[in-house]
Amino acid sequence: MRTYFNKAGSKAVVLMYHRICCLKTDPWQLAVSPENFESQVKMLKKNFKVLPLSRLEEQLRIGKLKHKSIYITFDDAYTDNYINAKPILEQYNCPATIFVPSHFVGKEQLFWWDALEAIILHFPELPEQLRLLIDDKTHEFYLEAERLTDEVKDKQEAWRWFNPPPTNRCKLYLKIWKLLKPLSHEEIEAVITTLQEWAGVATISASRDCAMTDLQLKEMASTKLFSYGLHTHTHPALANCSAEKQFQEIAVNKRYLVEHDYPVINAIAYPYGNYNEISIEVAGQNGMNLGFSTAREIIGPNSSALSLGRVQVLNIDGSVLQKELSHLFDSH
Repeated sequence: MRTYFNKAGSKAVVLMYHRICCLKTDPWQLAVSPENFESQVKMLKKNFKVLPLSRLEEQLRIGKLKHKSIYITFDDAYTDNYINAKPILEQYNCPATIFVPSHFVGKEQLFWWDALEAIILHFPELPEQLRLLIDDKTHEFYLEAERLTDEVKDKQEAWRWFNPPPTNRCKLYLKIWKLLKPLSHEEIEAVITTLQEWAGVATISASRDCAMTDLQLKEMASTKLFSYGLHTHTHPALANCSAEKQFQEIAVNKRYLVEHDYPVINAIAYPYGNYNEISIEVAGQNGMNLGFSTAREIIGPNSSALSLGRVQVLNIDGSVLQKELSHLFDSH
C-alpha cells in the first residue's frame, strides 16, 4: 500500500554519487570510500524509503510524492560503481540509477578531468613552461619549479575546489580545467594529448578509473535493482552547445542504451549540471520525463520535472548523512 503526504508537505531527495573508492586527490569531492558508502546505504535503508527513480517520474506526474523518499543516482558509470557499489547496494536491496555517457563505455580511457588531474597533480616532475592552443587562442602558463614532495602531496590531498589552490600545480590544474570544460570532446582530447607530450607521458593508466564495460553494465542490470539513464554521448557542457549538437548528444546516447538492451528509464543527468532552456526542450523531444542538474535542491510535488536538483553525497559516514538529510527535510 502506498502512503502519500498531502501535496504541500511531501518532499523527496535525489542523491548524487560519482565514485565509490579512495583517491589520492579529490578536488571535486566525487569519491566516497566503500566503508562510508556502506554506512550510508545501511542508514538510508533503516531510516528512509529508498525507491527506484522510475517511481519519482510517476509521482511527479500525479503531483504526489512519497514523503521523505530517497533516490540514489550515480553519474559517469565509473568501474568502481560495479566493483564497490554494486555488492553493497545488493546487500541492502537498494535500487539505484546510473547515468551513462555512452561514448566511454568499454574504453580503457580516463575521463578528461581525471587525465588532467593525473598529469598536473600526480606526475613527479613537470616542465616549467606550457603553451596550449585552446579555442583558437594561445595560452601560456609558467609553473614554478615544484617537485612532488610529501608536503606538496599533503596540500593537494587536502585541497577542495572551493578553497584557494595551495600549490602551483593546483593553480595550473584549475586554470586548465576551466578552459577545457566548455569545449567539445574532440577539442578536449587534443589538449590532453598535448599535455601528455608536454609532460613526457606516453600513456596514463586507466585501471579502475575508467567507465564500465558493456558486460559490467549488463551484469549490474541483471539484478533488477539497477536502471540506466542518459548522461549524453560525450559528456559536453550542454549550454555551450548548439541546439543541433545538444539534440545529437542526447539522441545518440539514448539510441546506444536502447540498442544495447539496457534497462533504460527516460531520465537524463545534464553533465556538470550544465544546461539551458534548449537542453530542456531537446530532452523533452527525446522522450525524457526527468532531468537532473547538480543544484543542491530538495524535490517537491510542484518541482519542474526536467530541471530537478540533487544532493551531492560527500565522503561522510551514515550518521552524518542522516543528520544532513533530516535537516534538509525539516527546513523546507
